[in-house]
Amino acid sequence: MHLRKVWKPLVLAAGIVLALPAAAQSARDDDSPHFYGGGSVGRNDNEEFSWGLFGGYQANRWLGAEFGYNDLGTQVIGGTTVDASAWELVGVGRLPLFDRFAAYAKLGGYMGRAHGGGVNENTTDTTYGAGLEYAFTRSLALRGEWQRYSDLGGGGFGAKADLDIARLNVIYRFR
Repeated sequence: MHLRKVWKPLVLAAGIVLALPAAAQSARDDDSPHFYGGGSVGRNDNEEFSWGLFGGYQANRWLGAEFGYNDLGTQVIGGTTVDASAWELVGVGRLPLFDRFAAYAKLGGYMGRAHGGGVNENTTDTTYGAGLEYAFTRSLALRGEWQRYSDLGGGGFGAKADLDIARLNVIYRFR
């Protein structure tokens, strides 16, 4: 066998072996359970300002849970302009894409309040969303996401409406 045919596979194998400790360290950092907190700003589908605060627990690199409060801004439900807000509890499924990037999806429930036009309605229903996350450091990350709050309103408003929010989140991980 010629040495020329052997050296390329050997260099490739050596590179993979040398990269394994770094990959293992990166995976261990992501796998460590930790708490995190953050805040968000965004716009709803009526171009109204929205903000929120949340905290969460990342059980491993793929699964976590969040609890938070969101001021959803102004929404039109059944012809009435209302102010809306929601407390939510969601599961977060995360898919690491690259060293600092991850895609994620949320699914859970919310307890919302919509008030306006002399009517005050409380709603409990589902919320879901998806987004991308970029980690600036091991502890600091930025998320861009879309989230829907299903069937907000009802009762005195004579109608329910889905509310979509596009927002940016800043996250601090307590590690």
